[in-house]
Amino acid sequence: MSQPRQFRLLSLHFGLYQFSCAMAGGFAGAYLLRQGFSLAQALASFAALLAVRFVLRCLCLVAVRRIGVRGAMVVGAAILATQFWPLAHASDPHWLALWLFIVALGESFYWPCYHAAMAVIGVPRSRGQELGLRNAISAAVGVAGPLLGGFLLQRFGPIVDFALAAAITFAAIPPLLIMRPIDAGEIPSLRKALGAIDRRSLGAFASDGFMSGGLVLAWPMALFVSLGSQYESLGVANALAGLVGAGVGLVAGRVIDGGRRDRALVWASLALVASVAFRAGSGWAPIAAQIANATGAAVVGVYTTVLMSLIYDRAKGSGAAYRFHFAMEGGWDAGAALGCLAAAAAALASGVPSLATLPSALGVWTMYLCVRERKASATGAANA
Repeated sequence: MSQPRQFRLLSLHFGLYQFSCAMAGGFAGAYLLRQGFSLAQALASFAALLAVRFVLRCLCLVAVRRIGVRGAMVVGAAILATQFWPLAHASDPHWLALWLFIVALGESFYWPCYHAAMAVIGVPRSRGQELGLRNAISAAVGVAGPLLGGFLLQRFGPIVDFALAAAITFAAIPPLLIMRPIDAGEIPSLRKALGAIDRRSLGAFASDGFMSGGLVLAWPMALFVSLGSQYESLGVANALAGLVGAGVGLVAGRVIDGGRRDRALVWASLALVASVAFRAGSGWAPIAAQIANATGAAVVGVYTTVLMSLIYDRAKGSGAAYRFHFAMEGGWDAGAALGCLAAAAAALASGVPSLATLPSALGVWTMYLCVRERKASATGAANA
């Protein structure tokens, strides 16, 4: 099977999976708020999920060595499809704990393998274009998914929305089964996985995780509150942001393939700081929050393409893409858990939901230094 066909099948899978995330998983934080959780409590729950995922990933190594990268993606997606039933009952602590465990287990299998697959299937000379396409797919489903999810949650309740999301997640599995096995290098023992870490990549991923605690996890909940805690309003706001992100991701990909990654990084870093400040100060009016949400999507479209183009190139050059991403995902989890706790502290101390995003600005400088300084050939990634 040709590499382009492998990439198309992986993109089809990713589009379906992201659609289910956009229409249900993207509302998980808002749903917890509607169940009576405070913003700080919801963020603490996500921090617990990330901590459990950090541990479970180490335990999943044995299974991944047996079933391979493609098989682990299938298993991870199947597990994640079952998360929605316990989420619907998350007001009960036992169901909440079960939801956290299922998501942590499924993502422990899924995300390191997905990123490893993207690294080895993609072609470095067109990496920006491929990532731009992936971001455009994510943004496109990020338009339809929130609209549908917000409508179903508001009009028919969580059971209908979550059941449809589970069915779509299962529908995302067949493209993976059609793909040929993915050669992502050695599936290492835990000792080997931790013994060959690309420190600069790890720093970039950890700082990205820290920023995501505020921008990806705290912000949608703060936006939900500013919009009157209405699912449909949140869906419309995220759909508008998805339209913005779709075009920006494609343009950013072309800039990177044109050899202007460092220039894009400078502007993306400055824009990230401005975006954090705008979101933090937008709690005073719903229209300000919606504008901050849309402009933030444009910034993230550039930033994500810049960061992941470099990470994937180094992962492929390392000759052991799964081992590379196993360590990177651990760094992301640690950074994101700290980011959630920092966001929770900011929300608790200030009493203003939008200020939960403010600590994210602390991660921008670290990310910039890690990405900008890595100018060595990707072939040295594993030993950096």
